[in-house]
Amino acid sequence: MNLVFIHDGPLFYDKDGNYYEFAYHELYERYSYLADNITFLIRTKPVEGKTFTLVPPQIKVISVPNFKSPKTILVNKPKAEKIIEKCVRENDYFVLRTQSSIAQLAVKYIKKYNKPYIVESVGCSWDSYWNHGLLGKAVAPYMYWKTRSIIAGAKYVYYVTGRFLQKRYPTKGRTVSCSNVVIDEPQTATLGKRLEKLGGFDPKKKLVLGTAAALDTRYKGQEYVIRAIKPLVEKGYDVEYRLAGGYNGAKHDYFLRDLARELGVSDRVKFVGNLSADKMPEYYDSLDLYVQPSKQEGLPRAVIEAMSRGCPVIGTSIAGIPELIPKVCLFRKGSTDEVISAVERVMKTDLKKLAKRNFAKSREFSREKLIRKREAFYDIFLAEYGNGRH
Repeated sequence: MNLVFIHDGPLFYDKDGNYYEFAYHELYERYSYLADNITFLIRTKPVEGKTFTLVPPQIKVISVPNFKSPKTILVNKPKAEKIIEKCVRENDYFVLRTQSSIAQLAVKYIKKYNKPYIVESVGCSWDSYWNHGLLGKAVAPYMYWKTRSIIAGAKYVYYVTGRFLQKRYPTKGRTVSCSNVVIDEPQTATLGKRLEKLGGFDPKKKLVLGTAAALDTRYKGQEYVIRAIKPLVEKGYDVEYRLAGGYNGAKHDYFLRDLARELGVSDRVKFVGNLSADKMPEYYDSLDLYVQPSKQEGLPRAVIEAMSRGCPVIGTSIAGIPELIPKVCLFRKGSTDEVISAVERVMKTDLKKLAKRNFAKSREFSREKLIRKREAFYDIFLAEYGNGRH
């Protein structure tokens, strides 16, 4: 059987025709449970250098031209529709990830040809578009309505949150609440090292903050942490901010670097690069406080990964973040003052207790637990459509 994963992406390709990604490396293993052959129907972009993970060669890639901008919609949308319809006609199952213009087009053809599909609700369309300037605000109501209608009409919906997306995008279909963030079982020794580190911790001597997110995606909110550095230093905190992450676009946006320089805090802001998965534990262990300052999220991987290292975490009170961390650790999005207050508030709490709490919570996202939950949902789908695959 043939399954197609549909999302806007993008994937990146080099001059040799190899495809690279930075967010889809677990999907081949996941979707292989549903079908023998996996195809990505997705936008692609050229990239120089091999800065991302190589897409497994077993995955077939069908490139869809960009039709989202005013300059490309008239020419590229008809081309995209032909590619999408052909793909739907020739394949068996489909997984549609929301917040995707390609998925929104594909639904029409999936229903036309009566093909089985699963919708993955991984983020809020309203938040996504509303946080992208005036044009985004103009289209946010339509995208919100469109996403609600797609999810409402789906027989199978996979939500990555426990409450937030279910409430905002309800369905009468069969559902599962299962994070798309999967981590290895956290080890007790990791918590022990964190507690030992906290035993001698003094934020006035050194306070290392960190955020792991794309550097050119402004709704990730790192700018508010950079703006908070100088006021925190003036309050007596010896702050350093370590940013892990690379650039999504072909052209790099150095807004954060320029901002740090303009504010006179370049010496306190460290860009550690786009770290490989095996380097991320070391990164989280180097932090005293992980900060997720996003304006838009689903259920953020980095928060769960930081928690699995026993790291105290603060984050905005949006989307699935309140499902992960306690109220004392939440702050309002888009506010430097809120970041400052949250840092000060959490520094006055029992950090060892918070570390233990985060570590325990992260165990809910262990690979074995989530795979069992996800595959039980897939089994129901396959029982209806899969011709006895499992």
